[in-house]
Amino acid sequence: MISKVLRIAYFVFLASLVGCANLAPLLSNPTPAPVSQATFTPQPFTISTPTALPVTAVRVLRVWLPPRFDPNADTESANLLKQRLADFETAHPGLKIDVRIKAEEGETSLLNALSITSSAAPAALPDLIALSRPDLELAALKGLIHPVDGLSVFLDDPNWYPYARELGHIQNIGYGLPFAGDMLVLVHRPELEINTWDEILVSEEPLLFTANDPQSLVMLSLYVSARGKLVNEQGLPSLDEEPLTQALTLIQAGVTAKTFSPSLLGYEADAQTYQAYRNRSAKMVITWSVNELGIEDSVMQAIPNLNNSPYTFANGWVWALAGSAPENQQVATELAEFLMADEFVGDWLENTGYLPTRLTQNSKADAILESAHAIPSNGMLLVLGPIMNQALSRLLNGEQVEVVVRSVMEQVK
Repeated sequence: MISKVLRIAYFVFLASLVGCANLAPLLSNPTPAPVSQATFTPQPFTISTPTALPVTAVRVLRVWLPPRFDPNADTESANLLKQRLADFETAHPGLKIDVRIKAEEGETSLLNALSITSSAAPAALPDLIALSRPDLELAALKGLIHPVDGLSVFLDDPNWYPYARELGHIQNIGYGLPFAGDMLVLVHRPELEINTWDEILVSEEPLLFTANDPQSLVMLSLYVSARGKLVNEQGLPSLDEEPLTQALTLIQAGVTAKTFSPSLLGYEADAQTYQAYRNRSAKMVITWSVNELGIEDSVMQAIPNLNNSPYTFANGWVWALAGSAPENQQVATELAEFLMADEFVGDWLENTGYLPTRLTQNSKADAILESAHAIPSNGMLLVLGPIMNQALSRLLNGEQVEVVVRSVMEQVK
């Protein structure tokens, strides 16, 4: 019954986005080929020559940002961004950049505002907008943003981390330029020397993570690191029994070792686990990498894998084009590239806590970046997230792996 309800919800979700279009392209397999280990040779990328505007012309370029990137905030990263925007205006006589701050969630969120404005006042749409990967996907499938293919060759440059190239593409079409990365990582106190799950289990220390996450990203990450696939041969959401068993067996072993406990089900949001770690309720936490900026005396590393296949999910922020004025699209693209130039974005990222998207930016987190892949599609998470979340809950409450695996496999048939 659960499986049927979730699948119906999944198809309703997709139908609401793309009508009667072929569904197979939406189910892109988020388990790409293993990433080669830093064999790239970074090359300088040349920013396109600014488009000169007549001095007498006045052109307004609208930019929408979430509060975290507000250039008028009282932070060093905000000051850097504000100055960079001013530099772009100076290079484009007659251009005025109009920055608007939109919420990340709720009725006034970036995505909702974009949808409403597209219908009610298309002339007021932002020429450039910063979207998270999930919102980028929704905006692209709803036709709210324009592809950058044909306007920028930036995505063709070889010096992207593979995860970032995935973030910028929807159905193999370039819809945006990823400028800030965020990924699930293991953060722990430096006195702990842990590199494997065995070392974590024998440490006699609890490990926190958002166990009551309806998308179950941590569990799905463990499953995929055991070489599990998220789609079947028909392109529908699915789970494989062997890697599923490996992931759930790890959880059961953690319950036995007291690494995991039913109390984890009280954590519904990443902010809760992050705060608990900061308050020293535990010495280990799986959290989003951007949180590490605010945690002192800690080590950040990739989440240990289950089958010698390093894998972690990455989210991030992407510059996208949404404006209705074609004459502004090229200038908006140039602004996005200008904001990603090496001489600016490295310092800016360091002050925001986000990870780089390009190899030329160099990072102490290279090992993590090389193991990262874009999070699964919204539709995929809608189906598989609740199933994995329920399986985790049952294990934390004492059920046996074999029983839970059988139940899960029945749901995904």
